[in-house]
Amino acid sequence: MSPVFRKEQRHLSADERDQLNAIKQLAQDLSDLIDMLPASHSRDNAQTKLEECVMWSVKAVADT
Repeated sequence: MSPVFRKEQRHLSADERDQLNAIKQLAQDLSDLIDMLPASHSRDNAQTKLEECVMWSVKAVADT
């Protein structure tokens, strides 16, 4: 059984680093668009869900 919390980070390949950079850049672009929407609970929720999406996407790249 693998540990739930990894104590050491593994080194990412160049392709994996490129994937992470692409994910983060696209997320930043979308975040900037969301920020231009009128302030509302829905806008705040969209930002939160985007942050969650990025977290899981980064984890998917790093955990492979």
